Amino acid sequence: MKHRTLISLVAALLLGACVASITAAPDNEERGRLSTKMVNLSSAVDTYFADLPKAPTDSDATILQNATHHDNRLLSPEFELYVLKVQYQDPYAVLLLCSKDGNWAIMEDAGCSARLDRQVTHAAPCEFTLHVSRGCQVEGADPW
Repeated sequence: MKHRTLISLVAALLLGACVASITAAPDNEERGRLSTKMVNLSSAVDTYFADLPKAPTDSDATILQNATHHDNRLLSPEFELYVLKVQYQDPYAVLLLCSKDGNWAIMEDAGCSARLDRQVTHAAPCEFTLHVSRGCQVEGADPW
């Protein structure tokens, strides 16, 4: 009986930890602020990529710093609470914002588009899902 109780307790704690990390996602107000900042940041990275002769090999942090050196406000302090990932899709930029632990996606944006392309509202892994093709055709974006 003690063994069964111990297993139940451990299972409940693990489940609680998973739920807590998912519910630690930003609320609607924070999402609104982050969305605007994300669109501006992804646009800056997209512009930076347009001037590169080949795919960048720098770290995400270095790419973000290089892309925002003209305006440090683009790399807002609000992003410090999260993990920002950058992907080069010749010649476009895609940014992915994830939970601080890097496990859960929050939002994703192609820098060439004028709106936030993907809001993640359910638990999803921190993985790029958008694909940008010629003419800034964004596949995998939220329907509008």
